[in-house]
Amino acid sequence: MSVTDQTLCLDVSHVFAVSPQRLFDAWLHESWGEWLAPGAMICTSSIVNPKVGGRYSVVMRMPDGREVTISGTYRQITPPHRIVMTWQGDYNREETLITLTFTPEGHGTRLTLRQEGFGTAEFRDRHLSGWNSSLDKLTAWVATP
Repeated sequence: MSVTDQTLCLDVSHVFAVSPQRLFDAWLHESWGEWLAPGAMICTSSIVNPKVGGRYSVVMRMPDGREVTISGTYRQITPPHRIVMTWQGDYNREETLITLTFTPEGHGTRLTLRQEGFGTAEFRDRHLSGWNSSLDKLTAWVATP
């Protein structure tokens, strides 16, 4: 994984050993919460309406029992190349914008995730840790038929 640190913007890049379509589909799958919940968190609920203007919502339980809800709206869906969606957690009123780009690379796919609109560098940095964990889980998830 590589990270580009721009002020209040987060770029994460990772290569997966699957096709662009397989990786793209994982982001719109009804069970995406299985890999999205970072670290020891678990997904307790996931709703996905994968169309432009459609909403998604994921509820994740922390190890201490507290729950966090992440929700947003799909702004662009271009299979299997690009997804643009808003991202807002109930832990903060800040809404960010995520752009996912899926590019063929060798026998796999490079995912580039850009998240922008953070209010503070601290908030951005916490998301970096979460995304690194989620993408590690996604690697295993997409490898399973």
